[in-house]
Amino acid sequence: MFAALASISAWAQQSGTCGENLTWTLSNGTLTISGTGTMYDFLGFAEPCTAPWHNNCNYITSIIIDDGVTSIGQCAFESCNLTSVTIPNSVISIGNYAFISCDQMESITIPNSVTTIGDQFLRGCYALKTVSAPAKAFDVRENHWAYQPKYLQSVTINSGEINDNVLGVLSRSYKTLTHVDISAVSNEMLSDEAFKDFYNLQNLVLPQSLTKIGYMAVAGCKNLQSISIPASVEEIDQGAFEDCRSLQTITFEGSAPSSVSGKRFATATSGSQLRKIGNWAFYNAHQLQNLVLPEGVEEIGDAAFYGCTYLENLTLPSSVQSIGDNCFALCSKLQDITVEASTPPTIQAKTFFDVKRSIPVYVPAGSETNYTNDMYWSEFNIRTQGTDIKEVLANPSAPKDGKVLYDGHLYILRNGQAYDLTGRKL
Repeated sequence: MFAALASISAWAQQSGTCGENLTWTLSNGTLTISGTGTMYDFLGFAEPCTAPWHNNCNYITSIIIDDGVTSIGQCAFESCNLTSVTIPNSVISIGNYAFISCDQMESITIPNSVTTIGDQFLRGCYALKTVSAPAKAFDVRENHWAYQPKYLQSVTINSGEINDNVLGVLSRSYKTLTHVDISAVSNEMLSDEAFKDFYNLQNLVLPQSLTKIGYMAVAGCKNLQSISIPASVEEIDQGAFEDCRSLQTITFEGSAPSSVSGKRFATATSGSQLRKIGNWAFYNAHQLQNLVLPEGVEEIGDAAFYGCTYLENLTLPSSVQSIGDNCFALCSKLQDITVEASTPPTIQAKTFFDVKRSIPVYVPAGSETNYTNDMYWSEFNIRTQGTDIKEVLANPSAPKDGKVLYDGHLYILRNGQAYDLTGRKL
């Protein structure tokens, strides 16, 4: 009887004040905070919570925070049975332990207007799966990582800079994270081993501010299927995408991808700042079928694309000067190579280990002798770019549009003009 009376008494108060100009109402499990200005801070965490709605926290399943509220107080929603929260753009600060022990909450959206986030505000929110928030939301001290969410599936960091503390919190979800969007952060470097062995990661969106992708930054992400390299990136460090076995598409930003039914493509751009691809950078990217490196790349390291066993077509830009040992080793399905450089890039004895020497290597007109006189390039079937298809086009019965297979190579015809698989006009 006493317990029943206590419950009825708790429900008797369903409204009140929670700031000088803020009010709260509780109806059918929804707590609504209205008004303008800051919310009071409350006691809690290590002592009984003093938030005026706390006696009913087990019945609070959703919160509506009206636009105009500028802060969320300390321990405000401790132990509430929330499933999701969306915070308005008017909020600029969140207090310590604000959502502590909200162990039913699966998603939270915090706008980039929030500039102050208190200590361990998500402590004990172990059911969280989806978070969109500033980097500050994850920037907790290393000895507090154990109290942060552990089974995140999707994270969007909508402002700020990622540091080691942020990565430490994200690494707790290395088994479950499938989507990470850090396109809005200000980092110029993706840290060494930042997302190493996040083996369920399928989608990673990088920021336009990046100039370097660090050592093994995304290595071991075995379910990553595509990656877009921002035009600002100047260097991809050693092993950056090593063992990304499901990687099908590499896009170097700034270009429109070629599209041919049934093919997968990497695409290039003259606006790319990329100059160096490090050793083992894309080692074992098995599923990549077509690779077009952007103009500007000068150096490709040892074993950079070692073991890309499904690679069929390769285009190297005119800027490339050196290609490391074993760079394209075991790329045994290569059907052709296009090199835009008139001066043959330096290669080693095993740069193309296990690649058939009978496949054509297309080089710029007038540079054939340079390649046939080179110790290692001369092993290949050197041809001049864009000449063979002319035989097809010269035939009066040749189609004006469609696809033409000539000498084992697929060409695209549009209005009587031929294009190779990279979209280059021949």
